[in-house]
Amino acid sequence: MTSAQYTSSQQTTSQQTQSQQQAARLLQHFSQFNRQRLTLNNGICVLNGADGREAAVIEVPAQSDSLLLHCHLISLKGEDKSAVYRLMLLLNFEMAAMRGCWLALDEYDNLRLCSQYPLDKLDESGFSALLNGYIRQVEDTRIFIEQTLAQVNAA
Repeated sequence: MTSAQYTSSQQTTSQQTQSQQQAARLLQHFSQFNRQRLTLNNGICVLNGADGREAAVIEVPAQSDSLLLHCHLISLKGEDKSAVYRLMLLLNFEMAAMRGCWLALDEYDNLRLCSQYPLDKLDESGFSALLNGYIRQVEDTRIFIEQTLAQVNAA
């Protein structure tokens, strides 16, 4: 696990699907190692890093058997959209660098790092390794994109 402390502002709901219950069990196991209570609320758990920024959003949609991980990297408001979109598409093609993740733009012009995994392939140790790896990928990708955009804007 990274050195950041993770917090969750979510509470458990009583109407969870079977997939959401499985994800809740995996989160409970992960919680034991970072000493924070992590729970799903309507199929979503938001982890924040020590810096207050999103470290990961864990989502299990009601009609899904997959775990979706996504995280806010940067806001693209005010950026040269064509240069950023080109960078995003080029990065999505860099499979070794992206490690199974992809970049997406949400409805608020925020760049998000996304990944998806079948829940039936995850046990407690696999989930912990997956989540820790994803959080490291978020950190690496966020730094790379911030530095690259700073260079593009300086040119």
